[in-house]
Amino acid sequence: MSANDEKVRLKIRLTEKEKAKLEHDAALCGLTQAKYLRQICLGKRPWPKQPPEFWELLDALYEIHDKLERLTAYYPEAAEECSRLEQLVLFLQGVA
Repeated sequence: MSANDEKVRLKIRLTEKEKAKLEHDAALCGLTQAKYLRQICLGKRPWPKQPPEFWELLDALYEIHDKLERLTAYYPEAAEECSRLEQLVLFLQGVA
C-alpha cells in the first residue's frame, strides 16, 4: 500500500433521516456504509443487489426467447415478438 492509498478516518454528521437512508441504501447494494460511500466518492453509482427471483426471471426469459426464436422459421410474425423480448432482456440486464 503506497502512502497515497493509506486510509484515513472520516467523521461526518448526519441527521437521523440521512443516516437511515445511508444504512438502507448501502444494505440494498450489499455493501458496508464505508464501501458505499467510497464508490460514490469515486463517481460510481452503486446499484441495488438483485434478489434471486430476478435472476430466475431472467433465465426464464432467455428460455422463452430461445423457443420463440425457433418458431420464427414456421411463424415469421414471431420475429417481432422475439425482438421485443430481446429489448426487454437487454433493459433488465442494464438494471442488474
